[in-house]
Amino acid sequence: MLKQYFKQALNMLRENRLTSMVSILGTALSIAMIMIVVLVFQIQSANFLPKTHRDRMLYVEEGTEVSDSNNSRNSGSMSVEAVKECFYTLKTPEAVSAWFNFTYPLSLPGKQMYKIYSIKYTDTNFWKIYDFSFLGGKPFSEADFTSAITQAVVSESVARKLYGTVNVTGKPIIIDRIAYTICGVVKDVSRAADTSFADVWVPYTTNAFILGITQMENMAGPFNTCILTKSRSDFDTIRKELAQQTARYNATKQDCRISFLENPITRFDRAIGSVGQRKIALKDYLLETGGLLLFLLLVPALNLIGVTQSSVQKRRAEMGLRKAFGATQGTLIRQLLCENFLVTLLGGAIGLILSLLLLPACKNFLLQKTDTALNSDMLFQPGIFIAALLFCLLLNLLSAGIPALRVSRQPITNALKGDE
Repeated sequence: MLKQYFKQALNMLRENRLTSMVSILGTALSIAMIMIVVLVFQIQSANFLPKTHRDRMLYVEEGTEVSDSNNSRNSGSMSVEAVKECFYTLKTPEAVSAWFNFTYPLSLPGKQMYKIYSIKYTDTNFWKIYDFSFLGGKPFSEADFTSAITQAVVSESVARKLYGTVNVTGKPIIIDRIAYTICGVVKDVSRAADTSFADVWVPYTTNAFILGITQMENMAGPFNTCILTKSRSDFDTIRKELAQQTARYNATKQDCRISFLENPITRFDRAIGSVGQRKIALKDYLLETGGLLLFLLLVPALNLIGVTQSSVQKRRAEMGLRKAFGATQGTLIRQLLCENFLVTLLGGAIGLILSLLLLPACKNFLLQKTDTALNSDMLFQPGIFIAALLFCLLLNLLSAGIPALRVSRQPITNALKGDE
C-alpha cells in the first residue's frame, strides 16, 4: 500500500511540476536555514579531534577578577601562582591544564622570517586532555616542562612552511629570539577547537618574561585553565572544590581577593553564549533561538498546507469514491500523509545538502573565527541526520495533517460532487 501511495505522489509531482518545484525548494531553503543554525551550534559543542572530551570539560577563560580593598579591579586572566594554588590542587578532575596564547614570528637559525604564528604556552596535562594526532615525534615531557627545556610541538602546516616536510623532529626553530627544538608534529587543528588551537605548542616555563607579568599581589596574570572531569556528574563537585581552594588562597593574601565569577563553565554553556563574566540561562537561549527555528519551521509548513489543500480540492471526487468503496478515514489520512512526505523528504534532502554547502561559504560571518577550518568530524554527526529526518516528519504532519483530516471527514456525497 505504501508503495502505491508513493507511486501516486510521484505522478502528482510530474503532473504539477511548477507547483511541486516551488514546494520542494521552499521546504529545502527553510530546512537549510535551520540546519545551518544546528550545525553552527554543533561546531561549538560537539566532540571532534582533538577535543574528543568536550562534554566532560570545564573552562576558566577570560573570567577572572582580582579586587582589593580600594575597589580596584583587574578583570581578565590569572597568574601562574593562582593556577598552582587554586587549580593544580584540585583532587576531583582527571586532569587540569593551564595555558596562554601569544603571537610571534617563527624563524630558522641564520634565516630571519616575519610571518606571525599562534604560540600556545601550556603544560604536560594539556596532552592528556586533548587527543592530538601526531605525525611524528611526541609531546614535550614532564621533565622538559619542569626544567624549562625549550622543546616545541608544531603543526603540520608550520613544519611544511618552514622545512617543506613533516619530518622535522629534532630540528630547530626560533621563537621570540629563543631557540627551540621540535619534538613533535601534529595534524593541523581547526580554530573551532579554540582552546586547543595553535600553530606551535611549548612549555610555559620557557617564557620567563611572560611568567613575570603579574599584578594585584601576584594574583592576576595571563593564564586560562581547562579541566577534564571523569564524569559530567562531577561538575558541581569541582565547582565546590574550586570555591574552597579559592577561599584558602585568598586567605593567604593581605589585601587582594580573586574570584572566578561564573567560571568554570561547560562547553554547552559556551555554545549558548555564556562567558566567564555572564552566564546565559538555557530558557533565554531557547526563547531566542527557538523563536527563530519555529519561524523557519512554519514558513514551509504554511506553504505546503496551501499546496496540499489545493491538491486535495482537485481530488475530492477521488477521495469520495474511495470512501464509497470502503476506504476508512485512517486510510485516506495515511495516503495524503505519505504522498506529502515525499515532497518534504525531497525538500529535506536538498536542504540538508544545501546547508552543508552554504555553511563553508558563509562561515566568515556565522563563526567567530573567520579562518576556521571545517572538517567531517564537526559536520557529520549521526544525530544531525536523525534530527533532519525527524524535522521532515514534523513538517509533514504540520503541512498535510490539516488538509488530510478535513478531506477524510467530508461526507461521501459532497466529495463526489466536488463541494467544499
